[in-house]
Amino acid sequence: MSTENRSASILVELLRPAVRFALRRGIKVRALVEELKHLLVEEANRELARSKESLTVSKLAVMTGLQRRDVQRLASPASESAQHLDLMTRVIGAWCANPKFSKATRPLELSLEGGENDFPSLVRGVSQDVNPSTVLFELERLRLVERSGGKLRLLWNSYQISGDIDDAYVLLQRDIHALVEGVDSNIRQTSSIPNLHISTHFDNVSAEAVPRVREWLLQKGAAFQAEVREFVGSFDKDINPSRYAEPGGVRVTVGSFSLCQEAEESHD
Repeated sequence: MSTENRSASILVELLRPAVRFALRRGIKVRALVEELKHLLVEEANRELARSKESLTVSKLAVMTGLQRRDVQRLASPASESAQHLDLMTRVIGAWCANPKFSKATRPLELSLEGGENDFPSLVRGVSQDVNPSTVLFELERLRLVERSGGKLRLLWNSYQISGDIDDAYVLLQRDIHALVEGVDSNIRQTSSIPNLHISTHFDNVSAEAVPRVREWLLQKGAAFQAEVREFVGSFDKDINPSRYAEPGGVRVTVGSFSLCQEAEESHD
């Protein structure tokens, strides 16, 4: 098999979950093609910016294979859902990792107003461009926090979607992006220390043991993520003002996932 054919086969398998998503959500081929064109222009735009090349319609047309009129038509605004998800994740991350708002990565109960370590201070430490009450409304809507006696308690120490389908899929998109980019970086050997890419597979586990296995994986995964937040958070400039003078802007993503799937549910 030629390199081109092999790459095409890999691409098909990468796209297969997206095609299943489209079928389940009633997305037709015309909409798929339109979104693909939009994505091609958006990513080509980023590639040019990354290489510090001048941005022109002609260059984008050549890179993507699209006609110039399509390139001119397709805008690439940032996804509002992705921005929303990123903000919620950063607020919860700061709540769990910043010593002002947590103890040993356990989030403290925060006052709704008044005091240096209250909830508005937490939100303003993450972003000055959003009203803390807006963030509070969204956290309560997603049932991630609970009010009690003028205090606010975090119910989850990671962003777990509770009933919001669109947010759930945005979170899925972000995790898939991190996984693919991490593996691609390993293949291209862009760093002397590779990204973590480990998975464990069993194919004949007792069906009666699945609830116990799922519970164990949830507990161990949560404990591992708590260790990640404590260690990596000690190097985050937003949480540690003493690191203000150090160069920053590096994004670190650590995903933990598991899947217990019945034989008839698999898609081999």
